[in-house]
Amino acid sequence: MINGFRSGLGVKMEKINDDKLIDHLYEKYDIGRLFAVDFKSDLFLVKFEKGEIIQQEGDAVSYLYFMVGGIVKVSIAQENGKSKLICFLNDFEVLGDIELFAESNCVSQLEAIKETYCLALNLNKYRKILLEDDVFNKHMAKVLAKIVLSNNLSTSFNLLYRLENRVATYILLTAKEECFQDNLTSVAELLATSYRHLHRVLSNLCTKKILEKDGRCYKIIDKNRLREMSNESITHF
Repeated sequence: MINGFRSGLGVKMEKINDDKLIDHLYEKYDIGRLFAVDFKSDLFLVKFEKGEIIQQEGDAVSYLYFMVGGIVKVSIAQENGKSKLICFLNDFEVLGDIELFAESNCVSQLEAIKETYCLALNLNKYRKILLEDDVFNKHMAKVLAKIVLSNNLSTSFNLLYRLENRVATYILLTAKEECFQDNLTSVAELLATSYRHLHRVLSNLCTKKILEKDGRCYKIIDKNRLREMSNESITHF
């Protein structure tokens, strides 16, 4: 059964009442290993539709989310009013853990760019327990080390790879059913380039018969060559 509700932040999400599915996901991702306390009975499953905001930059963080399916885009607002793409999350991830330990509001915007599923734990109820959990603290140390490593790889990626390579990576991560049709102005801002430069890169990929323009959609017609140009291990931009 699926019920729609709003979190305390006004974020609409669908709650899925399926205890068997929750048990399956809990075991599949071995979520119990993250804590000294068993929270399984307190978790609930939620779904975010494509384009829905999971967490808004600057808002209080009310839930710890365990991402168990989908892709999430992480971005931050810049002083000039534009957004900067930070990374994509497309594997099992814990959302809200950094803010929990930093005791801060959400430091970035999290947007579902395809149907995304999360197991949720109410932080208003369990914040103190989590902060005193030694097992969870060790997990957080690993998370922080991973972030540092990813940032180093990201810096190298941006220094060594041309925009064409970064665009190829972005398309592979965001295309739906072999069709890339994100707003190009927004993509240019996220990739820290101009609309004109991005348009030239996409036109060049069409000339190379890697993409094909069809209305607003850029169809992927040679995925192997697109992969050769990209670095899909890099999810930070």
